Amino acid sequence: MKTFKTLKLKIRQFSIKYFIILIPIFGIIALIALSALLNLTSDKSIKISTKNAQKSCRDWNNYEQIYKEMIRKGPGENGTAVILTDDNELALNKKLFSATGFGVVVSDRISVNRSIKDTRHPNCQKYLYPEELPNVSIIIIFYNEVFSVLQRTLHSIVNRTPPELLHEIILVNDMSSNSELYDPLEDYVLDNFPNTTIRIKNLLERKGLIVTRLEGAEIATGEVLVFFDSHTEVNVNWLPPLLTPIKANRRLATNPTIDYFSPETFKVDGAPHYSDRGAFDWELIWHQLSRKVPDGYNKLKPYPNPIMLGCAFAIDRKFFMEELDGYDRDFRIWNAENYELSFKLWLCADGLYEVPCSRITHTFRTLNPSRSNVPYDYLGRNFKRLVEVWFDDHKDVVYDRNRERYDKIDPGDLNRPKSVRARLNCKNFKYFLDYVIPELIMKYPIDKKVPVFASGQIKSMLNVSYCMDFVKGQNNETARLKNCKEGDIPESQYFRMTFHKNIVFGHTELCLDAYNINFLECHYTEFGNQFWRFNLKSNMINNGSDDNKSCLTADFEEHKLYMKTCNVSDINQKWKFSYQNSTALNDWENIYGYEKYFYAGQEINWNSMLPLEYDEECSMD
Repeated sequence: MKTFKTLKLKIRQFSIKYFIILIPIFGIIALIALSALLNLTSDKSIKISTKNAQKSCRDWNNYEQIYKEMIRKGPGENGTAVILTDDNELALNKKLFSATGFGVVVSDRISVNRSIKDTRHPNCQKYLYPEELPNVSIIIIFYNEVFSVLQRTLHSIVNRTPPELLHEIILVNDMSSNSELYDPLEDYVLDNFPNTTIRIKNLLERKGLIVTRLEGAEIATGEVLVFFDSHTEVNVNWLPPLLTPIKANRRLATNPTIDYFSPETFKVDGAPHYSDRGAFDWELIWHQLSRKVPDGYNKLKPYPNPIMLGCAFAIDRKFFMEELDGYDRDFRIWNAENYELSFKLWLCADGLYEVPCSRITHTFRTLNPSRSNVPYDYLGRNFKRLVEVWFDDHKDVVYDRNRERYDKIDPGDLNRPKSVRARLNCKNFKYFLDYVIPELIMKYPIDKKVPVFASGQIKSMLNVSYCMDFVKGQNNETARLKNCKEGDIPESQYFRMTFHKNIVFGHTELCLDAYNINFLECHYTEFGNQFWRFNLKSNMINNGSDDNKSCLTADFEEHKLYMKTCNVSDINQKWKFSYQNSTALNDWENIYGYEKYFYAGQEINWNSMLPLEYDEECSMD
């Protein structure tokens, strides 16, 4: 009897053991069958244009890799957050975050091969793309990047990129001081990527993001260049959708839709399936504007993007280097290159298009030590070079936002970028505003003297000697109560309640945010922490469109402002602006934005938002 029980136990252990082994095998078989089924039925769900019916289309999804990532377990897998609890780890993580802008302890805990969630629209999974696509050189530049972050960038690319399209990866080290990024990086690449061509170029002097990218482009030999920041993770089947428009027209560029991961917890948050369009205000801060597409159009097709973000894009190598002359080589460190290339693409070539079915995840560090110790205004210099070359009659629109800053900046020799523009016979800047992004001046008016609901000092009606004051801290900008200055209104006490129903500090793009009463980059949404109403009858400033929500309240003992439930009897919630536009305030419900103000009686060209039309080898309709 004992022997029989032992035999039964061994059989059960054997069955369980091999059943566990067989589960993933059955899963892979099922996925292969699903892939075959999709291929068999693709002619039913995807129409291939009869004009190009002889051309081969392909399902580029790697179902085996997708399945492997689906079953991964561990910290940060599927793009989930990693939260530290150990006091020693928390202290070390905080220290390293101050030095790098990343939660290094968190990053080191996450696998370099981690999975991230598929953030594509479900319809993206069924689209076919051409069998024959150009190959790519992926250029990644870095300066003192966290080693595990850079490793994860490399592994995501190799794991999720078709090898036949990946010609090479080029890593350009902008003279990092971190010793890990020299011999240890070279050894790691040799040990972990034996079947992938990865070249490393170490610069002997620091040149900044812009020129360092060009250093990589000059040694690249792939047909298309893909530029990535070194803190990026690509998503499922990211490359074929990005290359397809360039194959059809080498004089345009494409960028993927950018998801975001936290530099602290590494949690991935997906952007909307139908993303917005890149834009800028007149202080040259990058923003996104809503995209309006009429019914009947496929929103998942590549669509016009006026201004790229700059962290990830693809472009034909010869077109970029030989015809467009790359970037302005006299830009310093970082920023303005994304504006310049976008202007070149729209005014001198065939445009820039965002591809909703190509997704990558990227982080925007709240702290970036690599840019904080530069002893001169490199950003102002870059912007002045950009404006002098591209803005034509609109130069003063930028300069008037900060005349003192720009008057003392020497932009340097502009002959090369100006000669490139002349050689390419580019359109003027007004064309960009009229036909590429006509909605821009509705959000960011050219004229500083546009109508507002109210402006000037925001004075307490309980204690008229106190006003709201803008206070710039080390890590944030906040609002406090301070003594009102008499005579000319000082800069720190000048605010505008615009027709976007936000409270803006001066002529900046910083808006009062109800959360912690800070000033943050303006959202321009008709809801949320930056959406305010000033009631002319009650003299109350409430957050949101409902007058019975929370109101801006004065605390005279602490000299601070806070939000509190609105109460018409609470004199601490009564305010008065220096200038109050009673006509507009009394018509509050009928006013939002500046569209009527700027375009009264005119037709707006919304065709700039429609999807890209080109001869598709593999139709997305």
